[in-house]
Amino acid sequence: MQNLKTYLSTAPVLAIPWFSFLAGLLIEINRFFPDALT
Repeated sequence: MQNLKTYLSTAPVLAIPWFSFLAGLLIEINRFFPDALT
């Protein structure tokens, strides 16, 4: 049970920087290649 609480407390801590990095990466790709998504 303690391991489950540890996992639940660390998952958002790891997810927030990961999604921030992913969003920044998509923004940079879109900045250098503006028409890549169309």
